Amino acid sequence: MANTFCINKSGLTIPVYSDTNKTKKIGSIYNREAFGYDRNWGGDNYYCHILFLNSEGSLSYGFIIDPPNNSLVNCTEYPYGTATINNTKYKTFKMRNLRNVYTASGTKWGAVAANCRVACNDNISGNSHPDWKCIEYVESSKGGWVKVTGDGVNYGFVDTGLSVASGYNSIPMYGSW
Repeated sequence: MANTFCINKSGLTIPVYSDTNKTKKIGSIYNREAFGYDRNWGGDNYYCHILFLNSEGSLSYGFIIDPPNNSLVNCTEYPYGTATINNTKYKTFKMRNLRNVYTASGTKWGAVAANCRVACNDNISGNSHPDWKCIEYVESSKGGWVKVTGDGVNYGFVDTGLSVASGYNSIPMYGSW
């Protein structure tokens, strides 16, 4: 199962623990906060291995145990908007600042400028970087859309900026959450 970039839309503050036994609380996911859901860990939606921005400002792995309804919502359910590119409608997210874009293997492909958008139609995030959102297009600062390609596939990943902010009003890649 693929990793996903999620938003807590439960209306609740969700505790994050160091392990599945709730040995130590290491943080919280607040309402409308973004995080990466590491589904490669083998979680069953009861023990949810996540990558989040901790209170010290560092990315950290932890566990959400028995998450409440709407706490693991895919970011694609709350896009910034939509764009039709080559007769296909895509969900878009706007960038608050310059962020790197990578090929499927993690090689730097380029960047997306501040106030430009990225476009995708799935909820997938990176296998080794749950904080990188899978995308298909980048909006050029000169206008138009540029297809992200490389490694023999027609998609790549954008660094969402989770390493610097995770709140709805501060994360570099944002939607309508």
